Amino acid sequence: MTNPFKLNNLVDRRIAKSALGLSLMTLVLALFSVASFAEEWVPVYEEPKHRLVFENDQAFILNVNIPPGYTSLYHQHKIDLLYVHIVGSRVWAQPLGGNRREVDVKAGDLRFSSDNHSLPQIHRVGNLGSTPFHLIGVGIKSNVSKNIEPLEGDTSGMEMTMEKTHARVYRIVLEPGEKTGVHQHNLPFTQVHVSAAKYFSTSGKIISAEPGEFLWQESAKSHQFENAGSEAIEIVELQWR
Repeated sequence: MTNPFKLNNLVDRRIAKSALGLSLMTLVLALFSVASFAEEWVPVYEEPKHRLVFENDQAFILNVNIPPGYTSLYHQHKIDLLYVHIVGSRVWAQPLGGNRREVDVKAGDLRFSSDNHSLPQIHRVGNLGSTPFHLIGVGIKSNVSKNIEPLEGDTSGMEMTMEKTHARVYRIVLEPGEKTGVHQHNLPFTQVHVSAAKYFSTSGKIISAEPGEFLWQESAKSHQFENAGSEAIEIVELQWR
């Protein structure tokens, strides 16, 4: 005769094993779901409309051009970026797991990616307007200052509009015939053209640039800008410090 207590114990053990198996399966599925969710983003330079156009050991530059109606992939920002807006539009941004926020952006607007959120951050963006949304993003990988004055000389015609612990941002707007003072950059800097520009270099040569063109410069560079065209020009300089 079968012992009912042994039978009950056997059934209990099978139920326990089954429950344990289900629990483990649930845990595995949950971890898989979390891992899948965490992988639904790419580094910023792998987002198709965020093109990496320059990089060295000190900086990188992104050319971001988002057409009307485009929604980007979720992408991660690790390094603080200065955004120089070349063509404005109505755009939206949405952090991963957060709410979407819409804003109107104008040509010439400047901001750092760390102004509105901590880093690293994962988000996606979209263009609600009827024109492409174009900006240049300049990221500084590390501070390079060694008790050196970053900028010296005559800074007339240059307006310092933003300042961070690692950088200063200068806006230069010159009417035809106007010029800045001669100044020297003792640390690396990046020059971004917001507008089309035609200007005399320090050597007297006429330089032409289109909106969105940029120039990376090493330190110990002395120069000035003089508007050689018939329209106002706007240039942004990001100075390491």
